[in-house]
Amino acid sequence: MGFRDNLLKRITINNLVRTIDRTIGTAESGTKVDKKSMKELLGMSTFVVHRERDMDLYIRPLNDKIHQILVLDNELPLFETSLDDVLLRRDPTLKEMISIRNALKILNDKDVVKFRRKTSLDFLHKDLLKDLDLTFSDEDLESIFNQAVKALADRDRDGIVEAIVLFSEILGYVPAIPAFEIRQHRVWGKSGSDIPGKTVFGPMVIYNPDTNRLVLWVESVEKLDPGAVESLFMEKNEQPSQWIQGPAVFEFLRDKARAQGFVAPMALN
Repeated sequence: MGFRDNLLKRITINNLVRTIDRTIGTAESGTKVDKKSMKELLGMSTFVVHRERDMDLYIRPLNDKIHQILVLDNELPLFETSLDDVLLRRDPTLKEMISIRNALKILNDKDVVKFRRKTSLDFLHKDLLKDLDLTFSDEDLESIFNQAVKALADRDRDGIVEAIVLFSEILGYVPAIPAFEIRQHRVWGKSGSDIPGKTVFGPMVIYNPDTNRLVLWVESVEKLDPGAVESLFMEKNEQPSQWIQGPAVFEFLRDKARAQGFVAPMALN
């Protein structure tokens, strides 16, 4: 796969991980893991699904005898042992439970479980990303830029949003935190803080799907300027001089990505 496809794959992986992460609770919480999203995530991995004793097991070999086996339940235990051992410990038959040796195994699986819950998800997340080639060339950036400009000219909302998301993934921009959300608009930007408890946001990409208006605020700010936000709702197409607007937004993002030279590390939050 090329850079664009690999970047889209990372975006998909990261979005699934965020979704699943929000559904993983403690053993006492009773929270149910989002199994649909987990199946989609595992479907992108080298684990092979195997169903036995009413369990969804995801398996890949480590050697002839030992496998990594993830059980798709609310605990998300990741075993390193044999399939028979996992079946015994997770869903033993009456005959298997009669053995004292087996009973001890059933009661304590710490010797074969490597991860549970969030640590299993973290392991799978890193495993999915580790071989993903995210190096890019000027040609890769130019290709995204050209498609973005065409999408803007064609009023192709999906294409515009995809281009913004691709550049945001490279630059480490995130969807706006609540304090910077703007009604009727979609907002992405760089979130950060130099002082504990103080949040700044920017540069900010702001897109209105209804009017096809695309603007960018270059500076990092602690809060939105009411006058600047008001200008977004003006009927005329012109914006105050402090805004970058139209295709120039994609020029800014392309040039920022080129200067950065690498895809920003990903944060779940």
